[in-house]
Amino acid sequence: MTLNTLFKINTVVAGLFGIGFIFAPAATLAPYGLSQDIIDGSIMMARWFGAANIGYALITWFMSNAPDSDAKTAVAKALSISFGISAAVSIVNQLSGEIGPLGWSTVLLFAAFQLAYGKFGYLNNHK
Repeated sequence: MTLNTLFKINTVVAGLFGIGFIFAPAATLAPYGLSQDIIDGSIMMARWFGAANIGYALITWFMSNAPDSDAKTAVAKALSISFGISAAVSIVNQLSGEIGPLGWSTVLLFAAFQLAYGKFGYLNNHK
């Protein structure tokens, strides 16, 4: 896989989650097994998370078409760190017991992106 392909995959994933969390936050949160009280109290934050995901989708789309550069490597490093933090936070949330088994898919998704971006960002391998 190339870094450009990874950026494009990230664009699709972030874009879909972004749209879901902005336009249908309750429906997007429900499969995670959250209580209705938690869902009701999370709508505003879910929409902000959706907006951030749209931002990720745009950044990764624009980067997927950019020539290889130090800036592109820096973005890969930043995304690796960001996804690593997201994976850690997701593990803590998952262990809280408030999120159902589907929450582990979020942990795996964040960890996979963290490792993939880490490969390109820290091994500086764009091929």
